[in-house]
Amino acid sequence: MTLSASARKPSITCEVFPDGAQADQGGFARPADQIGRGRIGMDELRLERRCAMLTGQRVVAEAIALPTRGAHLVMAEVVPASERLPAYCRIEGEIEPVDPTAPPIRFRVNLPVAWNGRALHVGGGGYNGFVPSGTEPVPGAPPDALVPLARGYATFGSDSGHQGMNAAFALNDEALENFGYAALKKTRDVAVTIMRWFYGAEPERTYFAGLSQGGREALTVAQRFPEDYDGVLSIVPVLNFTLLQLAGNRMGRALLNGGWMDARKIRLLAQAQREACGGREAVLDGLLLDYAACDFDVAELCCASSPEDPGLTEAQIAAVRLLRSRLQLSYPLANGVTSYPGWPSGNEDLPGGWDLWVMGSAPPPAVQPPGVDPGGPIIVNFGAQFVRYAIVRDPAFQTYHFDPEDPRWRERIIQVSAIVDSTDPDLSRFAARGGKLILVEYMADYAQSPYAGIEYFQRVQESLGEEMVESFARLYVVPGANHRGGNAPSQADWLTVLERWVERGQPPDAGIILQQTEPVPRTLPACRYPDWPVYVGGDPNDARSYVCRPARGFARRILRR
Repeated sequence: MTLSASARKPSITCEVFPDGAQADQGGFARPADQIGRGRIGMDELRLERRCAMLTGQRVVAEAIALPTRGAHLVMAEVVPASERLPAYCRIEGEIEPVDPTAPPIRFRVNLPVAWNGRALHVGGGGYNGFVPSGTEPVPGAPPDALVPLARGYATFGSDSGHQGMNAAFALNDEALENFGYAALKKTRDVAVTIMRWFYGAEPERTYFAGLSQGGREALTVAQRFPEDYDGVLSIVPVLNFTLLQLAGNRMGRALLNGGWMDARKIRLLAQAQREACGGREAVLDGLLLDYAACDFDVAELCCASSPEDPGLTEAQIAAVRLLRSRLQLSYPLANGVTSYPGWPSGNEDLPGGWDLWVMGSAPPPAVQPPGVDPGGPIIVNFGAQFVRYAIVRDPAFQTYHFDPEDPRWRERIIQVSAIVDSTDPDLSRFAARGGKLILVEYMADYAQSPYAGIEYFQRVQESLGEEMVESFARLYVVPGANHRGGNAPSQADWLTVLERWVERGQPPDAGIILQQTEPVPRTLPACRYPDWPVYVGGDPNDARSYVCRPARGFARRILRR
């Protein structure tokens, strides 16, 4: 049976504490520092003394529920208060792997001078390989929202067990497992142990917030470690990670075979869709909203005799159709998943769209260079790295002819999927302990298909029943926003929304307004899936001009595993 660190007795070698306090189970005395119910604070001198004592301390392996050789604190220093942040103790350390050839998990914990009794686990991004600062805003937050550390949260995060933002770590089994899920539990257990040492108490509430890879990690903790978290915010999660990377890799061959499009051709495609569908849908300065309901056929732009001619070539049309088509396997991956949905259509020419993710600045190279940069746009590059390092485990492998149906790779694909995919629809343990989940999909996201998150939510409903899901989970779909939330109103104070649901029992059912500040201030209502903001008249930049109604595109779209 897995035992969480909160049930274990923490260990610390230091026995002399400032101000004459005595250790209680290896932690600092609590009574003198109690401020109100569940709130702990101290003056900055005491903060400095306590913080300095942590450098060089160790967390024993027995305090961490998953196998490690323990952890050590590399540094602990006080960061003085600033206009943006309070004074806090910044702690950095490493969790030591069992395999001596595996890299350590580097982590950071921030402990504010006045603690509100809450902790926030911060997710990563991309292939990780960096330590989140824990001093930044929550993903999706408006610019005027206080960062969690300024609100009194203790914050923490890790590099997921490798250094460098590429997939080379996947050659090592323990490093791949850490990336997939294990580093999340190990980091959490160490962070809570340090909080117990420092404050004499564990957090009353623990939250997780992440976007993209961090969004996948958010779903991972709800699925694998539900007892550890009270609330989870998952924005644009790359949850079906294996099939996402295989879908990205297959685009490489299509682009190489004449499917690549420059900015002019991308603009041609996007504008044709706006003209075909924008009469009733595009009301935000040409931003195509309900493009899931748009029936535009890309073949109408055929046919250019060469890439320089007006229109699209047959190869370019084929590439567009491939991106928007489902990747289907003949065998199931983790949790019975057999396919990955196609990408959406619309707003391809806006910043953070196809220029960044799908096409890049040039066609992919005919011969991929060995190593961690095989070339190509981001989804192709990430997919090729995944094939090279996680599946084939050959850094020089030429990935564009990789076939996931090849019997040589099938068993390995299934094995990796069980490690890195966050597709388990059974959230019953998370719901039973009172956990709350907010899932957000940006519908012009070209880093991953937003339909993957929608399909996952539907599977949760199928698994647990809509009534039960209504009690603990919400899905919001945001029209027009790219992977980072740009180009459309997408910002909301999701952490406060989640807090109120967890701590006050206030479900996020109405009144959430999505903001955009640049280049023009605009707002939209945040609509729960399957609803969508529908313009009913008035200022198109004002959320009051919209109502949430079922989206035609979602009603017609057949979603499946």
